[in-house]
Amino acid sequence: MAVRLSARVSAYLWPVGAAVLALSALWVAVGLGMHSGAVAFDAGWIEIIQGPSCSMRDILLHGRLPRAVAALLVGAALSLSGLLLQGVTRNPLADPFLLGISGGAGLAVVALQSLWPRAVDLGPWLIPAVAFGGALLAMLAVLHLAQAGGGRVSLLGLILSGVVINAFCAALITFLMARADPFRLRVTSTWLYGGLGFVAWSHLLGVALVLLGCWLFLRAQAHRLNTFGLGMEGAASVGVDARMLLRRSAYVASLLAALAVSVAGLLGYVGLIVPHVVRLAVGRDFRVTLPLAPFVGGLLLLVADVGARMAFAPEELPVGVITAVIGCPVLLALLSAQLRGRR
Repeated sequence: MAVRLSARVSAYLWPVGAAVLALSALWVAVGLGMHSGAVAFDAGWIEIIQGPSCSMRDILLHGRLPRAVAALLVGAALSLSGLLLQGVTRNPLADPFLLGISGGAGLAVVALQSLWPRAVDLGPWLIPAVAFGGALLAMLAVLHLAQAGGGRVSLLGLILSGVVINAFCAALITFLMARADPFRLRVTSTWLYGGLGFVAWSHLLGVALVLLGCWLFLRAQAHRLNTFGLGMEGAASVGVDARMLLRRSAYVASLLAALAVSVAGLLGYVGLIVPHVVRLAVGRDFRVTLPLAPFVGGLLLLVADVGARMAFAPEELPVGVITAVIGCPVLLALLSAQLRGRR
């Protein structure tokens, strides 16, 4: 009884601690904004509260703060997508970037901007909707290519199919960008490498609502998602419609990846790293990992964004460069561990 109570208290403490760290990082990110280097760390929030300078208030409220909030939301979306994909496929290397989902979303958005530049004037929901369509098509293609006998999804086939779809999307993106005008090429290139510098409050409200809806759906399905630890056959043996749940999980993972791509472009490795960190801390139970993963992912991306802005100030690195620098060694370590485990 005491052990069970201790585990339950620990399960609540981890998300609370991660939330406190994420909010603290938000404070730091706003106070250390690059665009006004003369402002000290504490001065950022003082300027918001006292507001003697309209220009400074605009920088803080419409520059630094939405960018920091966007980092939290995008990191949360990628982390939930990676956690879901790794859980239902039982593959520790699955994430929206490696499986081609982000590539499909990116290709759809680049194609829209290249073939119909004025489409963005139709409304803020168009790009997320197009990104979701591209992500979903890529995910369905990967699942179809990875199917083995009896409708099973081959774990090796999943990774190989994701690599192929990702390469195909990257080739088409390169082709479309080669035909773009120089100004649009510059903006699109910055966005593709991952960036949060073009974020507005109008985009973030919808992203937050959809993210919350996805989280609530996953939380309601947490017990069923846990059955995938037994494999698809094992899940079916305990009364779970494994194929239907896998399909719904693919939709939700694609939607989460599309949200991230529509705001920040192609960001890799966040959805790969965070689920491993979360499982090391609290185990594999979705009922425990789902509350923790969004805060850890948001914290990681927020720290990466601050590093991208401050490392070579006043020049700014794409956030995707920082996440790749962090993620590549982790990916190599995971691959090495898997290979050693198969010997």
